[in-house]
Amino acid sequence: MDMLSRRQKARTKAHMPKKNQALARLWLALTIAVCTLPSLGEGGAILWGLHRGYTGKALRDGLDFWAGGFLFLHHQLPLLFNHTAYQSFLQGMYGNLPYHLWSYPPSYGLIAAAFGWLSPWHAVLAFDALSLVLLAGMLRLAGKSGWFIAAILLAPATLENALEHQNAALMTALIGGGLLLVRNRPRLAGGMIGLASFKPQLGLVLPLYLLRRVPLAFLYATLAAVGLVAASVWAFGPAAWVGFWHYTRPMMSNVLLTGHPKEFAGGLISVFAAVKALAGLHAAFVLQAAVSLACIGAGLLSRSVPAMLILSALASPYLHLYDLLGVSLAVALLVERRLAEDGFKAGEPLLYFLVWFGPGLLPWHPAYAHLAPVLLILLLASAWRRGGVRSCDLSPAQPGSPVLPAGRSPIPVPPESTTPG
Repeated sequence: MDMLSRRQKARTKAHMPKKNQALARLWLALTIAVCTLPSLGEGGAILWGLHRGYTGKALRDGLDFWAGGFLFLHHQLPLLFNHTAYQSFLQGMYGNLPYHLWSYPPSYGLIAAAFGWLSPWHAVLAFDALSLVLLAGMLRLAGKSGWFIAAILLAPATLENALEHQNAALMTALIGGGLLLVRNRPRLAGGMIGLASFKPQLGLVLPLYLLRRVPLAFLYATLAAVGLVAASVWAFGPAAWVGFWHYTRPMMSNVLLTGHPKEFAGGLISVFAAVKALAGLHAAFVLQAAVSLACIGAGLLSRSVPAMLILSALASPYLHLYDLLGVSLAVALLVERRLAEDGFKAGEPLLYFLVWFGPGLLPWHPAYAHLAPVLLILLLASAWRRGGVRSCDLSPAQPGSPVLPAGRSPIPVPPESTTPG
């Protein structure tokens, strides 16, 4: 009976007047366009800063991406794992700068080092462009239309990620693409998810899920993750991981424990960050642990790509606005399925709009950060609504640290080193 009902709905939709279909597409296009405006305004402010000579500040997090890659490439580990030396290195190029810190394991240093031979702006723009190309390619491989891909590339989370020169587009290509392809291309999907291990906080729900649902993908994910670590040891030596363990890891833990530096802690939108602001550190640890464990358990029962993407975000204690790009992909998948099948339930269009628009709104209205976990929980409930989401498992394929040695060579002159400005 349920199958007959779905066929009848599909038949009704197929006979929908072309005018109505065009109107629906127009409304979606207008909504997507309007949601880009806050990020475009922020981009205008960055261009103004560039015109005024604030080149280093305009690079934002991209400066750390380039600096980490440059220093890894030239084996300057003592600078990378010594905050004073690292800040002096950057300020020697661009003058007075906000707080900067290399916050990733050496496995991500492999990616950054591939761009370290370029000048800072060329490096970050090339990385941004290639990440978007990879994201678009993975979505196309999963059978998504050009309209769908264009919407994702114009999502506020995508734009914010590009403005920050962060890696959310790469992470969404690896995790989101992996989940979309996991049933029909388990080796490729597992390898992609394993390569995302340089940001493990966004993959807490995935290992057990893969082990239960697609063991072959779990095997390839494990091999890819281990291979990435081994390659980084071969490229940079064991000292890179020693420095990460004794310097970078404690520094990033302090972001959660102390809230400092504020440049890092102030942008968090996780359950942990929201609860800490309202009830303190102990309550934040307890509730985030409970939510993370619940998400891992729920992932074992879920067969929905959108649900897995949402669970990945909820489970992470270290979540920034650009990390919501995976959630934006979940929203797009839900909208696509609602339009194709049983339509929207009451409140869903508003919920999807708020989640989609949120990453662009947050820089202008920081209070949205406290609302984000609530919206993610509501979105998860929507993703689990019966009949509304295609299963990712059952669907057919669609068309100077004291622990480190001295540097091996003098510090080379960075490409396009500038005077302070």
